[in-house]
Amino acid sequence: MNAATERMTEVLKARDWKFDVDEVNEMVNSGCSGENGQWRIRAGGINDTALVILSSFPVNCPEPKRMVCAELLTRINFGMPVACFEMDFSDGYIFCKTSIPYDEEVPKLELADGLLSLNLRIMDRYLPAIMSVIYAGTNPAKALADLEKAEAKIKKAKSRTKQPKLTGKSRFQMN
Repeated sequence: MNAATERMTEVLKARDWKFDVDEVNEMVNSGCSGENGQWRIRAGGINDTALVILSSFPVNCPEPKRMVCAELLTRINFGMPVACFEMDFSDGYIFCKTSIPYDEEVPKLELADGLLSLNLRIMDRYLPAIMSVIYAGTNPAKALADLEKAEAKIKKAKSRTKQPKLTGKSRFQMN
């Protein structure tokens, strides 16, 4: 197993997540439950040059919806500097990818854990918009506008209650 994949096993063990190791592809596999759904993750090293985390969208996009879904993913990706969504047009497989390059030293445990948290937050955030475009036939621009409105409403409600910011364990749980 390569060093970056080994680092991801340390991250998942520290989170007390169950996972399995794909020895052939040198990746770890696990599941995740967020506020908006459940999905699978794959993480590990690529050619000893990058640590990569992939959150797989829970279903493949049906062929008739791939063009509008591609528009949505392009709209999401525009201006997002540290992550991206990709879709395989041949089968509709969608994933969110975050990665960090490295030379000789694998990213530290805290950095790898932060990269995983970022990936999970982004997938969880955009999962409803992607579902809306695929299954409700929502226009991509409207799906993102609806997402932003919902987030603004939640933020406003939280600011009124003046709840203290939570610290500690992640809101994401292994499934």
